[in-house]
Amino acid sequence: MTSPQRRRGVVVPAVAATAFAVLALALWFGGGRPQPAIQGLPSPGTLTTWGLPVVRLVHDVCAAATVGVLLAAVVLAPASGRAVVRAAGAWALGWAASAAVTEALTLSDFLGLPPGGALRSGALPAFLLHIPQGQAFLAVTLAALAVAAGSLLPDGPLLRLTLLAVALLAVLPPVYVGHSASAADHNLAVLSLMAHVAAVALWTGGLYALVAHLRAVPGLAVAVRRFSTLALGCFAAVGASGALNAWVRLGSLPLLWQSRYGLLVLAKIAALAVLGWFGWRHRRRTIEAMDSGGARAPFLRLACGEIAVMAGTLGLAVALGRTPPPAETATAMHQHNALGYALPPLSPGALVTEVRPDPIALLLLAAALAAYLSGVRRLSRAPGGGEGWPAGRTASWLAGLAVLAYATSGGVAAYAPALFSAHAAQYALLGAVGPLLLVFGAPVTLWRRARPDGDPAGGPAGRALSHPVTALALYALPYAALYLTGLFGYAQPSLALRLAAQTVVTVTAVLFLAVAAGVDPLPRAIRPQVRAWMLAGAIAVRVWTGLVVLSEPPQAPEWYAALGLPWAPDRAGDQRLGALLGTGVTVAVLAGLLALLLARWRAARRRTAAAVRSGRSVGAR
Repeated sequence: MTSPQRRRGVVVPAVAATAFAVLALALWFGGGRPQPAIQGLPSPGTLTTWGLPVVRLVHDVCAAATVGVLLAAVVLAPASGRAVVRAAGAWALGWAASAAVTEALTLSDFLGLPPGGALRSGALPAFLLHIPQGQAFLAVTLAALAVAAGSLLPDGPLLRLTLLAVALLAVLPPVYVGHSASAADHNLAVLSLMAHVAAVALWTGGLYALVAHLRAVPGLAVAVRRFSTLALGCFAAVGASGALNAWVRLGSLPLLWQSRYGLLVLAKIAALAVLGWFGWRHRRRTIEAMDSGGARAPFLRLACGEIAVMAGTLGLAVALGRTPPPAETATAMHQHNALGYALPPLSPGALVTEVRPDPIALLLLAAALAAYLSGVRRLSRAPGGGEGWPAGRTASWLAGLAVLAYATSGGVAAYAPALFSAHAAQYALLGAVGPLLLVFGAPVTLWRRARPDGDPAGGPAGRALSHPVTALALYALPYAALYLTGLFGYAQPSLALRLAAQTVVTVTAVLFLAVAAGVDPLPRAIRPQVRAWMLAGAIAVRVWTGLVVLSEPPQAPEWYAALGLPWAPDRAGDQRLGALLGTGVTVAVLAGLLALLLARWRAARRRTAAAVRSGRSVGAR
């Protein structure tokens, strides 16, 4: 009988051989293999031409493994030991090293010089700081090193979650400078590919973590069941985002079989179908066997085969990135050059009918919806029935997600890059309306009731973030940074900066409103008077920034002038409208919450006074 160590000694080389064999075959078929040098023209040489895709495959494997191991530490097996986080740190070091080598080889390819000559040319600093490809992999290198260093810090749930978030963000920069960045409707192409890459990292890395790091833990069946649910969502996300990206890149269905790029896309579709079969097999056989106390070996054997297919698919994806896509079709000419998509004149109806789907935001919102409804379902199925979960809380959570979905993918999101008033309305939805509805959904209370053994406090970091001064400062910072420092002028033309700003505004608003509203239990007790002062301070900050925007010179004048939209309203008037609209909606939401808190505080004081008077009356008798 073959020992587990010997089986692992066979599986690892087999998986690596599959990945590199598929990479080589796809490079040969797609045209990414080394071509004979043309006399008189610069050439990076065979080392760069073959080395760049090979190192990029190693980079992608290390990234997926880092994300997957951290996913295991945060979601699949939170009770796992410190060794799992340390393993993520080791993979992150490999990720940082492969990103650094990728930078050197990309510079070689960029200059048309062998790696040694490229490094000696003195162009590396300019490449890292001013060229998008260099900036992207420099960001990856620094983020991966941060994850590796963070894995050495004192362990805690918030640290693990932070490391996972940093690792997930670090897989995105290379996507931003790839083929999709130059495609027609490039924003949608980039966003769909970002969602695709993040889902792939969670899926492939999570399965690797199960097999390599959780195979011997007592709670493997529970971890596998959790991963199965996540894998199903990742499968759907990978399929949907991949189809969307392929459609944007190809433009027509016949190019799927009429171009080498399209044929490689078909190969990826076939690989996805095979992985779907693996998932179906797991759900029908191996997971049920483990749940009933059966052996783990069938699951591990099937998972090793699945990992081999995933490794081959990663090789195929790297080769696809080196394959020239078909020439852009005539439909691409109808897109606005700066926006990346056609935008009709603004009208009330267009704010309803125009849709600019943000795949990343929609996937995150879908995950939040699924997690919340899963908690509600778990409460309803609890032994003894329990009290269930209030329908009003669920309705508030659903409404908050709907508002955020519209703000990131609806008509206001389509017009936000082109009109300051639409941008201001979008930020009012992202920074006030949506987060407040989410907070009244009481997600922490639901999580505590559904998982009584959990600890949502987050340790010392959770207490620090829930401090009133910290929460208020984090809420005020994005608006001051955007409108008072000129950052808004840099953010509007940049998809990455816009996404980052929207994320920061939404997250800080949720944190601030969760502390100020007091719907959920917090790591620290906060008096009602302090909550009232927090809301008053937030109102003052928003009024101040609104007045600055109302009275200061135009925001991002170069960007709006470059757009050249013939139907655009007067820029000064649009900025005034945006300042009034964004500030007015946000202040109305904060003032409404302040009035609600004061009413509840007074009602509680009246009840306390009545109880005291009743007690004195009884004592007198």
